[in-house]
Amino acid sequence: MAHNKRMLGALGFIGAGVLALGLAGCSGGDDGAASGDAGGDGDLTTVGFVAVGPEGGWRNANEEAIKDAFSEEAGFDLKYAPAASPTDQKSQIDAFSTFVNDEVDVILLTATEASGWEDSLQLAQEAEIPVILLDRGVDADEDLYVTRIAPDNVKVAGSVGDWAVQTYPEGASYYVLEGVPGLSVVNERNEGFDAAIEGKDGWNKIGAQTANWTADEGKSVIETVLKDNPDLQFIFAQNDEMGIGAAAAVTAAGLVPGTDVKIATIDGTTPALEALAAGDLSFVAQYNPFFGDLAVDAVNKALAGDSVEKTIVVPGETFDSAEAGQAAIDEGKGF
Repeated sequence: MAHNKRMLGALGFIGAGVLALGLAGCSGGDDGAASGDAGGDGDLTTVGFVAVGPEGGWRNANEEAIKDAFSEEAGFDLKYAPAASPTDQKSQIDAFSTFVNDEVDVILLTATEASGWEDSLQLAQEAEIPVILLDRGVDADEDLYVTRIAPDNVKVAGSVGDWAVQTYPEGASYYVLEGVPGLSVVNERNEGFDAAIEGKDGWNKIGAQTANWTADEGKSVIETVLKDNPDLQFIFAQNDEMGIGAAAAVTAAGLVPGTDVKIATIDGTTPALEALAAGDLSFVAQYNPFFGDLAVDAVNKALAGDSVEKTIVVPGETFDSAEAGQAAIDEGKGF
């Protein structure tokens, strides 16, 4: 939409001599009016969403929240482009290029990998299309995107570490189930947890391995770990699915989750809260997926030329007992 292009000049995203071009990506017509408010004049703001696609409970809830927020009723025409698979970056880069060629007004990006986005972001900047990162960061110059909206991975993982230190004051032998290698979220969750236990006595890291966010792989990894390390006390699973898989492995080994081996996870899906209420998990840190309203606000501000914080943190909660898990379920906090 023409008014969006003009507004970008105020962001320093483009230089002087802003073009007032109508974009083919705008549905509902464009008469060149420059209201700056999505849908305010009956036009729809076209948003390209380069998404991850089906990956698990958290991702499904997050992408549905984004799609719900960017509805036609709210003044948007959302173009949803999930990756061919949760680790397929090429299909994401292809979708990103298509959105640039189609001259959408804004691109939302949740990257399957942190690296490899510099050229695509540069292309969007040259086309005067603002890019907003959702959830995952990228290894690129901050000037190439407007903002990143996400819960604070370092802080969320730090809450897991703080709980573990309080729960095991003498330290513990522990194992980490990591997400897909190369993602910013994996590095940030390691950073937050490691910082919380750094310098604390008695903490013995047996190892860490990816389980690719899945319950099946989480179960398989922990089954192998327990064979060589029957004295394992604590598992930090970087998402709920892997933690639930780990609990199944602990049970299969004849041990009792929550008693012999405590398991802490991140996300806060309904299955994880149910596992917490049942005692199979011991701690769940919510990684709040419901930030569609924050994304809409950031898009509208960017198109209006208003300032936008480079990082927008989504707040969350933690649940540390069976009672807290059940209360969260009763209050509808799962997803």
